[in-house]
Amino acid sequence: MKPINEGRGEGEVQPLLNSDYQYSKPSLRNRSRYNIIVLGIGFCVLFSAFSPTQELQTTINKNLGSDSLAVLYAFLSVTNFISPFVILKLGERLSLIVGTLTYSAYIAANIKVIMPTLYGASVLLGIGGAILWTAQGSFVIQCSTESTIGANTGLFFALFQINQIIGNLGTAALIDKAGLANETLFLIFLGVSLLSILGFAALGKPVKVNDKGQIVEKENQAMSIKDRLLSTIVLFKDRPIQLLVAPLLYSGISQSFFFGVFPQLLGKEWIGYVMTVFGFCDAAGSMVMGKLSDIFGRKILVALSTLFCVSGTVLCYLLYRLISTPSERIPYYFIVAALLGLADAGFNTQLYALIGVIYPKKGEAAAGVFKFVQSTATAAAFVYGPYATLFDNVIIVSSLVILSCVLFMFADNFSKRVSIDELTV
Repeated sequence: MKPINEGRGEGEVQPLLNSDYQYSKPSLRNRSRYNIIVLGIGFCVLFSAFSPTQELQTTINKNLGSDSLAVLYAFLSVTNFISPFVILKLGERLSLIVGTLTYSAYIAANIKVIMPTLYGASVLLGIGGAILWTAQGSFVIQCSTESTIGANTGLFFALFQINQIIGNLGTAALIDKAGLANETLFLIFLGVSLLSILGFAALGKPVKVNDKGQIVEKENQAMSIKDRLLSTIVLFKDRPIQLLVAPLLYSGISQSFFFGVFPQLLGKEWIGYVMTVFGFCDAAGSMVMGKLSDIFGRKILVALSTLFCVSGTVLCYLLYRLISTPSERIPYYFIVAALLGLADAGFNTQLYALIGVIYPKKGEAAAGVFKFVQSTATAAAFVYGPYATLFDNVIIVSSLVILSCVLFMFADNFSKRVSIDELTV
């Protein structure tokens, strides 16, 4: 049988993984678009429970909540070195279910907060979260080609970020309208999180093919744990990854600002409503920017996202300094939430899309590196967060996003090469 690249024209779509086998048209359950939609809905349901749980940590549990999130992201960071191997052994679908159970365990630990239990759940979720997100990144790449990675990433994050709308509106209604106690609130979150398992169980087994109907298989399925670990670590030698370290650090640190620093300014009674706007703009922005990146390229969208981030963080600080009454700031915080949501949408979709294009044959390893750097930054941010002023946080996020924008532009140039895999030493 002829190699896949033999006779390929320049205008043909390059697949993200390579093989040369033919197969028949897949059933609905095994089609890429179906699986992207089901994956996004599953994440939406899970994080409709977890996102408000995370946002309420620094409001309800104060420093204990912040410390538990730091522990969570520290373990998530370290586990990303072995999570690619776990995905290869268990498969994406089972890995997603295992990861979901650890999220449910963390939510359950908040029903009655005891410090050892909450820290233990944080460690467990750190491990499970790495598995869950590495499986997600690998699965999206498996469902995509170079010409669809932007749209598929945007579609996933659009569906995923709807959790901010459902979760925050639901939380606002349960706290503000129903007046539920914290224990009851987290019991409801626990039930919702477990429902997402049904969605992940409904995922099919999409087979990667190119436009000729040739199956695209992952490379090196039989690698040992040692070789798999080395294949992840060695990616740090690549120039694209080195250029993307700052953007990935920003991606992590910004999460602590969006879900740790900013919610503290809102108060328990307003956090649900304001963060709903964040979620709506994040979801809508992900869908639009994911599609536009396939048309206009990633650079312009990252530059626009940088502008949104700087504007949002600076406005947040100015409101805090210039308006002394907290209740009078709330209407303006809705604008801040919209800007931050659009900024998050832009960087999430474009970073995932770029890594998927640059490393088409190493989806698990690339996703592991992505989450390692991101989680390390998030853990560090939750550690220094309680001791940093709002001004400190604004300066850190704004400075880092500008540097990230510049380095992203250089890293994006590598996506124009036929195959970046050969650059890995």
